[in-house]
This record gives sequence, C-alpha cells and structure tokens, in this order.
Amino acid sequence: MKPMNHHTLLYDTDCPLCAAYTKGFIRSGMLGEEGRTAYETGIERYAGILDANRARNEIALVNTETHSVLYGVDSLNYVITQRLPFLKRLLKHPVILFLQKKLYAFISFNRKVIAPSADYSRQACIPDFNLSYRILYLVFSATLTSCMLSGYSALLPGIVPSSNLFREYAICFGQILFQGSLLALAGPKKETLFDYLGHLMTVSLTGALLLLPVFLLNRCVPIPPYASLAWFFAVVAFMFRQHYRRVSAIKAPVWLSYTWLLYRFLVLSFIL
Repeated sequence: MKPMNHHTLLYDTDCPLCAAYTKGFIRSGMLGEEGRTAYETGIERYAGILDANRARNEIALVNTETHSVLYGVDSLNYVITQRLPFLKRLLKHPVILFLQKKLYAFISFNRKVIAPSADYSRQACIPDFNLSYRILYLVFSATLTSCMLSGYSALLPGIVPSSNLFREYAICFGQILFQGSLLALAGPKKETLFDYLGHLMTVSLTGALLLLPVFLLNRCVPIPPYASLAWFFAVVAFMFRQHYRRVSAIKAPVWLSYTWLLYRFLVLSFIL
C-alpha cells in the first residue's frame, strides 16, 4: 500500500513521544517523506484551515489536497487504519475510543512536565493547562513511585527500617505538600505552581524507574545491601541534577532544589 503523500502531521518537536511516533509513521510507509511538519511551521503554512489553539493540545493531520483537518486520536487512528484497515472497527468502538481519548488527553496535557520544552514562548507548541489531568498525573506518579520505593526498601535490611506502602505514600504526597506550600508562599500563578509539581513528580518517577533494574537484578543475583544503598544515593544525585535543570527551565526559584534535598534529609532522619 502506498503512503499517504497528501497528508501531514503538525507535531511538537520538543515532545520525544510525538517525534518518535510521527517518525515511525514515515519509516513504516504510512505517511510520505513530507508526512510531518513542526507545529510552528505548520500553523503558518496552513493558516486559515487550521485551529492553531486546538493543534497545541491535539496533533493535527492536514489533508493538503482537500484542506480538511483531523485532530488528536482521530488523526492518529486515520493514519493507522489506512495501513491496517482491520483495526477500524475496533478503534471506532465507543468504549475503546473513549479510553483512547482519555489516555491521549492525559499524556498531551502533561507532556511538558514529562519532557520539558526548550522554548516556552507563546509561539511554541505548549498545551493548555488542565488542572484535572495535572492532579491525576501527580497521583499516578506518586503511586508508582511509592510502590517502587516500598519494594526497594527490602533490599536494605539492617540499614533502614522495613517500609510499607502507607509510609511511602506519606513521603511522596508529603513532598508534594511540602514543596507546593513553600512555592505557594512565593505567590506564583496556579499554572506555575502545578507545572512545578508536575516536574517534581516526574523527577520522582524517573528515580523510581532507575531503581527498578537493581530491584529486578536482585531477584536473580542477591545484591549486598550497601551496594543497593550506593545505587540509591547515586540515583538521588541524578534526581537532584534533573530537578535543578527543570526548575531552571521553567524559571521557578532555584531554592526549590535545596528544599527538595532538605525534605529528603528530614525524612531520612525521621525514619532512622
């Protein structure tokens, strides 16, 4: 089957996931070589037929012949089903379509706290702020992080007291409240506060995922507790660097990185 040579996706060049799947569409032959265009270029090229605001939140697929436009899940499903038509009925099922759109919105509205943008100017492809999806992301990230930390604590017998999910939930959500309260005292806009909290939990989730290889390896080859502890502190050092980088990128107060570290020392002193 020939690629769709008269269609182009307007994608967010700062979003790794957007860049990956649009490139995948081209490499797989679903779209032609000109099948994707940077959002900033596309809104100028297709001005008049495109809803630029909607395209920031939902990736737009422009038919360059008919000048029709599809957005979000509809655009992605259209590309996929042109090559895999047997999926059309499944993807159009009301329940499947509903779940797709909720998952897409969850990722899209949080993509800039998952992968920070290099350009926060008005012209850049920055999604709207959505409080409901941001809170959902905070809960999702804190829950996964808590589960991972609860399991990893079992690798540190005799060094730290055994943990449980309740304690790790308290620590993760406690940091959200601790850092959020300190930043709120500085008086930023609600969007800035929740943007920071999103970045905060992405850093926590990244740290939890970096602990996962050691946790899984220990299932096959027992790892000495102090080696697991050394890896834990290496991950914390990496997290501090990432936290500092993200705080600087969104122009939040740099002291947040040091209160982030302070909170961890306070928790550690309380646990020990």
